[in-house]
Amino acid sequence: MAFTTSVPLLISQQFDSEVVLANYQNGVYYNLDGSAAQVWLGLRANRTVEEIASALAAASGSDAASITQQVQAFVDSMLAEGLIAEGAGDARVETSMETWAPVLSGAFAAPEFQRFDNLRELLLMDPVHDAGEEGWPLREPHES
Repeated sequence: MAFTTSVPLLISQQFDSEVVLANYQNGVYYNLDGSAAQVWLGLRANRTVEEIASALAAASGSDAASITQQVQAFVDSMLAEGLIAEGAGDARVETSMETWAPVLSGAFAAPEFQRFDNLRELLLMDPVHDAGEEGWPLREPHES
């Protein structure tokens, strides 16, 4: 099955071995590190779950069947979270992604993401409509 990382109002940025995702629809952001980041990058490069798992197994010297199960479970959790969608892979793949190969430091660890909602108010702010004569952001005063 093909998956796409092109999800409306979701942006991603890679920082070294880490990928950060921000969902501007619900104000949640995510941190993917290690194997989780590699799965994301593999999906961005239009690889299937099986191709990603095989590459991770080869890179770590681990059992491919076990890794395939863990990668599939992670992909299922990303689908449930709305971070990826079923369907045709990403049509526009960056040149560096075309030759994707996983980079792992150490043994394979089950992929998982960290989910944060502590910046929800900031991520959901509308700079066009949430501005007043005093500037941006226009917020209701909180009572102490």
